[in-house]
Amino acid sequence: MADGAPKFSMDDRVARFQQFYARRNARPLLGFFTGSEYPLHLYPASRSLPTDRPLQPDDIEVAPYLTDCENLFAAHEACGGDFLWSGCAFWGVPWLEAALGGPIPADHTTGSIHAEKPARFTGPQDIPTFDPNDPWMAKTVEFLDAMAAASGGRWPLATTRMRGISDLLAALFGQPDFIFAMMEKPDEVHAVAERLTEFWIAYSRLQLEHIPSFHGGIGSFYYNMWAPAGTVWHQEDAAALLSPELYDQFIRPYDERIVAALDGCIMHQHPTRFVPTDFYLEMNFTALELHVDQSGPRAEDLYATHIKILERGMPLLIWGHLSDADLDWIFSRLPAPGLAVMTTVSEPAEAGRVWQRCLGE
Repeated sequence: MADGAPKFSMDDRVARFQQFYARRNARPLLGFFTGSEYPLHLYPASRSLPTDRPLQPDDIEVAPYLTDCENLFAAHEACGGDFLWSGCAFWGVPWLEAALGGPIPADHTTGSIHAEKPARFTGPQDIPTFDPNDPWMAKTVEFLDAMAAASGGRWPLATTRMRGISDLLAALFGQPDFIFAMMEKPDEVHAVAERLTEFWIAYSRLQLEHIPSFHGGIGSFYYNMWAPAGTVWHQEDAAALLSPELYDQFIRPYDERIVAALDGCIMHQHPTRFVPTDFYLEMNFTALELHVDQSGPRAEDLYATHIKILERGMPLLIWGHLSDADLDWIFSRLPAPGLAVMTTVSEPAEAGRVWQRCLGE
């Protein structure tokens, strides 16, 4: 297995994911993430991004990222396994925050582009009406159209990383000021969240219009899953700073609206502080993803959450820096139907070793 895990055809991999969403897969799906988790380190094309000022759409030249996509696709294929690499508008960019007026400086030391609070945000009146011709939206479409042509149907496209309503409130009001705003001016926060939700859904739909069908579905950025047509990846990382009551009052209604407005939605979660899993299980998500973070609780510690998700009939992706002990626990203790696992590896040989350890095929 020195050359990686088994290599399956795209048809076989898509069929396995279809079984996964239907919770009819006979064994857990297993895949591999290789390379840096930090976008500016993972994509060499981003090295040219300036650091002396916030980025503008014209700073991001699409063509060099197409070369990165080819290399990342090849690296993923060399590892083998059940998953399939997905392209998207460069996910290192905080697209929504930029379109909402927030400065986004690049930090090549950390490998990330972070969003800063807009200088002139005063309330819902400062949330722009969605405009597909906005330069940031136009750049997104430029990425998708160029990637669709470059892929030629060899790998799927997906919506990019889009931070959720709690994340956007934190970006606009600041942290922890967005929490104080919820308590001090709840009507204003709801009005802002209302407009953010409309913007979020419109941006999702714009991308989906430019994502070609791939074996009847689309991809899912970063996690390299096949997903049913119309599926969007979602996250609410800033919800970790909230209480269950604040999430229920200020975020849940808008997450419910997002899920209802789209054909599919997969929610990303980190197991830190408060995680709204119980709320998500009451929504019509396509699947839930839960990280095993490098410095966070291990798979054994997360067993109660994993089993709750699976027993409620929700497909589950476990993603992370999974140790042999994590993998042994997951593959021996969790039921297979509706379970997919992606672990980070340094090279194809490690992927082959993990595959043999977990599945022995």
